[in-house]
Amino acid sequence: MKISNEVRVGIIVTVAIAVTIWGLNFLKGRNILKPANEYLVIYNDIGGLDVNSKIFLNGYRVGEVSDVYFNKDRTGKLTVVLGIHKAFKIPENSVAELFSSDLMGTKAVRILMSESDSYHEPGDTLSAGFSPGIEQQIQEQILPLKDKAEQLMVSVDSVLQNLSYIFDQNTAQSLKHSVRNLEEGIESMNEILAPKSKLRSFIAHIESISENLDANNEMIAHAIQNISAISDSLANSELKSTISRANETLEETHILLQKINNGEGTIGMLVNNDTLYHNLESVSRDLDILLIDLKENPKKYINVSVFGKSDKKNK
Repeated sequence: MKISNEVRVGIIVTVAIAVTIWGLNFLKGRNILKPANEYLVIYNDIGGLDVNSKIFLNGYRVGEVSDVYFNKDRTGKLTVVLGIHKAFKIPENSVAELFSSDLMGTKAVRILMSESDSYHEPGDTLSAGFSPGIEQQIQEQILPLKDKAEQLMVSVDSVLQNLSYIFDQNTAQSLKHSVRNLEEGIESMNEILAPKSKLRSFIAHIESISENLDANNEMIAHAIQNISAISDSLANSELKSTISRANETLEETHILLQKINNGEGTIGMLVNNDTLYHNLESVSRDLDILLIDLKENPKKYINVSVFGKSDKKNK
């Protein structure tokens, strides 16, 4: 079968047009060879989202924005048509989140899939979400820094004012005086720490005492052992029983003295009854009178004869 030139030209033109359309869509990010399902999302603000913007699912591109238009209710809201490849099913309650896909702020849509077992049908409206872009995040971070910078400037200004107040003439003189006192204190410390200073001598004595203790460590340990042995000997001796007997003796002595004070027994009667005292006093007085009379009249009591006979006449 012979094909005419006109048919050949038509076929070539048709193929060229098809390739051109496919090439243009490919350059725009579309693949017209892959069929797609369309879903709707309503946003209050799309932030620069446009037709052919990319759609991602877990970081993988699954489609592109097919169309964008205002709602007919005149609320200013925008309806975005998402063209998602038919190979990907969207679970119910999934969210179509608008976000910035690069540092330039290029807007794109990512599908945040839910764990539902039911799936949206093509043409359903997905829930809209919005992720702050890099610009907004930068602004949110810059604003606190700006406030801190302003506070820092205020603090620096206050510090400068305080420094200008501190470094006036009177304060400078006081500061010089303080520095001079500090230098004098350092010189005094150097004198104290000099090789022949009292502090060095004191430290040397302490070191000598420490060396003597180290040298006599065995003797000290032996003395401590002797003290421990003496302590053990005292603990094992009959000192406790001796002290116990002494306590018993003291208690018995205390009881005896109480009985004497109470007039019990012979000694108690002698100590507490004054009759014996008066009798002894009377006998002593009579004896004194007798001795006086004996001294004055000895013949009255003593009769001595030279010849062994008594003088009867004198009687």
